[in-house]
Parts: sequence; C-alpha cells; structure tokens
Amino acid sequence: MQAYVVWWILAAVLVGVELTSGTFYLLVYGLAAAAAGLIAWLGAGLFVQLLTAGAIATLGTLALQRWKRSTGHPESSVQDLDIGQTVAVESWQDGRGQVKYRGALWDAEAEASGVDSTRPLVIRAVRGNTLVLGN
Repeated sequence: MQAYVVWWILAAVLVGVELTSGTFYLLVYGLAAAAAGLIAWLGAGLFVQLLTAGAIATLGTLALQRWKRSTGHPESSVQDLDIGQTVAVESWQDGRGQVKYRGALWDAEAEASGVDSTRPLVIRAVRGNTLVLGN
C-alpha cells in the first residue's frame, strides 16, 4: 500500500473520530495527516512527510490553545450572574440557612455577623453550592 494512502486513511479516521468528540484537536491532526499524504503523493520521502505532519500538528495545536484561551469563559463569570440577585429566605439561624433561588433550595451563609435576615438578602458571592448573602 502506498504511503499517501495510509496517511489519507489515518486522516479520515481522525476526522471521523473528531465528529464524536468536538474538541477540534483531532481535526487538526487529521489535516496534518492529509497534508503529509499530499506530500507523500507528490513524492517526498518519509522524513519530509513526518516533518510536515509534525509541523502542522504542532502549529495547529498551539493555535487551538490560543483560541481556547481567548474565547474561554471561567466558571466564575457564570457565578457572577448570580451576584446581586435577591433571594427568599426559607430558614435562617445564626448566620446560616436555606434560601430559595432559581426555583431550588440553596445552602446559604451570611457574609458578616451583622446580616439581618428580616431584610431582603442579596447574593454577594458563590462558594461551591453555598450562597454568601448580605443586606
């Protein structure tokens, strides 16, 4: 079997598996294998084929990592949407309790000892699954 056929089969397998994962890394490696197959079809030696595949895979991986960093959203940004929202107190005692928020009961704690549970409580921070509340 010719080297370019092996590279193209590898490329097809990698792209096919990528369709199930959705990470784009296997797509980059599939493109690298397809490029190496093209180089092999043009008559280049094994060293040049491997160099081509390695260079494209490396550059593609670096580009994907940079793209992911620039478009990634840390978890805290999702929690930031909760900060400032008012909650309904279900039970409260000694600075801890349960509150109703977004249709569910949440564990809650006061941000300071002077928090008055008879006044409206506002989310000041989120620690895991516990809401930190203040007035």
